[in-house]
Amino acid sequence: MAFNVYHDPRGVTIGQTPIAGVESIIVSVRRQEFRAAGDGEMHESVARFTAGRTCGTITLLDPAGAAALAGRTGTLSFTWTDANPGAPGDKTVTIAGASIGGYDATVARGAASTVTLPFIAESAPVVASSP
Repeated sequence: MAFNVYHDPRGVTIGQTPIAGVESIIVSVRRQEFRAAGDGEMHESVARFTAGRTCGTITLLDPAGAAALAGRTGTLSFTWTDANPGAPGDKTVTIAGASIGGYDATVARGAASTVTLPFIAESAPVVASSP
C-alpha cells in the first residue's frame, strides 16, 4: 500500500480515543532515499531505499474537536468498505505508533468547515478483512 485514500471511514480511533466526523483518511508509505557519489563520479555509485516512513492526514468537519486531538498517540484504527466490486466486504486498517501533530483548520464562506490532522507512525498499515 504505497498511497491510499479512505473515504467514509467509520470507527476511527487513535489509542482509546474515538475520532468523530471523519470525512477521509490519506495514508502514505514511502521509503527514504540514500544516495552518494564519490569524488569525480558523474553518477551516484550508491542509490538505495532505506527505512520506510508512514504518514498521512485525517480530514474532519469539526475544527473545535480537532484541537483536543492534537498530540494524541497510539494505534490508529478504522474500518471502511472496499469500493472494488469483487472485494469481500469491509476492511479494517490499523497503524501502530501513530502520533497526531496538530491541525490545519479551514473555515469557508458558504461551505463546510474542515480540519486536517497530520499524522506520522512507527509502522506500516495493516489491512485485514472484517468479519
